[in-house]
Amino acid sequence: MSSDSKIAKAASLLLHSPPGEVDDVFNDIRGIVNDDEALQEHIEPVLAESNMQQFLATTVPNTDSRVLITPYNRVGDTEFFDPNSCTVFTFDHLHRTAHDAAPWTAPEDAQQHEPLRQALYDELSLYVQAHYADGSLGVFWHEGALVSCVVSNRFSPSNFWNGSWRSMWSFDPQSGQLNGSTKVRVHYFEDGNVQLDTQTDFAADVEDMDDSVRAKRVAKLIRGFEAEFQQSIGDGYRQLAEKTFKGLRRSLPVTRSRMDWDKVANYTIGGELANAEA
Repeated sequence: MSSDSKIAKAASLLLHSPPGEVDDVFNDIRGIVNDDEALQEHIEPVLAESNMQQFLATTVPNTDSRVLITPYNRVGDTEFFDPNSCTVFTFDHLHRTAHDAAPWTAPEDAQQHEPLRQALYDELSLYVQAHYADGSLGVFWHEGALVSCVVSNRFSPSNFWNGSWRSMWSFDPQSGQLNGSTKVRVHYFEDGNVQLDTQTDFAADVEDMDDSVRAKRVAKLIRGFEAEFQQSIGDGYRQLAEKTFKGLRRSLPVTRSRMDWDKVANYTIGGELANAEA
């Protein structure tokens, strides 16, 4: 295998980094490769894919607007647009900074669906603010559909865990079809390495109606689907604790009789008293 191939494979490990640990994996790769110039050639495209995959949030230059870095608002190799501030900007994937902002004019088809996009953004903003700590939202017109992205990260490396919730919803106004997927990933690494990586998909039909009413209906479906997914994760953990783990344990010791812990305590106390008298 050539040196470039080895570096490219090492760089691809970034795509499998647990949430909040990209920098740690990147520094490990730097130590392994030990050639920053060669690594940078391969790392930037991988970092771009990782940032878009993670729905990285950034502030649009010269505005107070927050926008997600996703495949759905990408207009060039390093350019992204923010429909809320009508701005296009350049994003440095290595340093995770936005710069060179400029006015942006939406394509004609996006302009036609802007009232519905804005209505859906407003409805989902209320939902994200109410249910996600430090949650971020983006709603974009992309290839004939409104794509809504939600991300919420909780990083606590000092307590040996990091976690991320990401969901993507695509709504086609023409067909009324709503399709979405929600993904949760958690990494717990105190004295071990335990990861939760789960994803589920949803689909529903939405009737044709006024934009504001339709946006409320889509947002309501998303709330319901995501609540159902969260409930299923909680139910799974309860099942794990109440049944699965118990099934791994002996119900009785090898003597086939239950341990009388009261007798054991009495024996211990009696032995301590005897030693004290001696």
